[in-house]
Amino acid sequence: MKRYSIWFILLAAWLLVACSKESEQTESPTPPPTPVTPTTPPEEQPPTEEPEDTTQQPPVVGMDTPMWLVAATRAGVYDANEDYSPIQIFLISGASKTSLTSMREGQFLYDGGWYSTIGLKDSDPSACIYGFSPADAASCTISPLSGTSYHTGAVLKMTNVNAASGEDLCVIVGVKYAETAIEAQGLPIRGQFCFDKSSDNYIGILLDHVFARLDFKVKIGEDYSKRRHVRIKKLELQSAYKLTDMTIKLTSGSDVLAVDYNTQLATKEADKPTGIVYDFSADTDPNNKEGKPLTTEGTVFPGFFAPDTGAKVAPGLSLICTYDVYSIDTNNKVGERVRENCVAVNSLKDVFTSLEAPLKRGQKTTLTLTVEPTYLYQLSDDELDNPGISMKVEH
Repeated sequence: MKRYSIWFILLAAWLLVACSKESEQTESPTPPPTPVTPTTPPEEQPPTEEPEDTTQQPPVVGMDTPMWLVAATRAGVYDANEDYSPIQIFLISGASKTSLTSMREGQFLYDGGWYSTIGLKDSDPSACIYGFSPADAASCTISPLSGTSYHTGAVLKMTNVNAASGEDLCVIVGVKYAETAIEAQGLPIRGQFCFDKSSDNYIGILLDHVFARLDFKVKIGEDYSKRRHVRIKKLELQSAYKLTDMTIKLTSGSDVLAVDYNTQLATKEADKPTGIVYDFSADTDPNNKEGKPLTTEGTVFPGFFAPDTGAKVAPGLSLICTYDVYSIDTNNKVGERVRENCVAVNSLKDVFTSLEAPLKRGQKTTLTLTVEPTYLYQLSDDELDNPGISMKVEH
């Protein structure tokens, strides 16, 4: 099991991405000892105060001042091509930090570069930002943590959230505000949401995970791979419990994030929530028009679930695999499809029983699934075309 964290710092003019070594603790992320080297280095000269590409400027309404978004730095287990657009933001403003009561909703969007749909009002010198990603993962309302001001924190009430998902739901747990892009590239301070506005608005964001993560490492057995070829078409993570709502408390200071998962047993099979982990037909994998081919090394598919405090959701999870089976011809090449849309449903109850402790939010484990028949050399061709799936946990 490992904890993993994500730092987001965003830019309107360009996106710089770097991946650093996975953090072991989500609650107290430790910055890397040396600056992270971006995969696409910036120019030697510091960024100009105004971006040259005006198409990347966020829309400005009235007297709003745009929020310029700076380079992205991430530490975790994700590749450099992934982004979390759209990011839902709640922009709270007021005459001072203690009077932050005026709220507007907007988003950070990525389209070749990051931009925001709302800006900071010149009449409000102080502001703070709360939010979550991806924006389409939940419906959300926000209220002050205490009193009427958002200065000390906020409460996010989320509904329409899937208890099992292929999306990594995260919330903003730190905001860095700076007058220059270079200053904003530093890691945001965890638990800092509010700031005083100046003439130029460069924003950085620190995100933290709300769900736990299961990495499904799917592979084909080595002996079986000499007889059949398998392509994964869909992976679905299904839960026996529904997540009726979630309450997320964000507090200024070091103890930032607390999540209350409200779950309910799905009494009907049709009511069980199902999250799509992988689907080749959903334009998510243009390079594999007939599904993801399995190898003996395996391919990792990340899935996510709500780790409720009662530990009910995890044992009630099941993985549904849909795949096609192909023959191997005399030249050891992929032949014709011999079985289409094979479906294997595997309960994950025993997987979670074998863990030393229940997975918490921000933690992950790897589950290896091997596609092959049980008694390979004693089976008929028809049985070879209907392989089962065995599972084991990798700690």
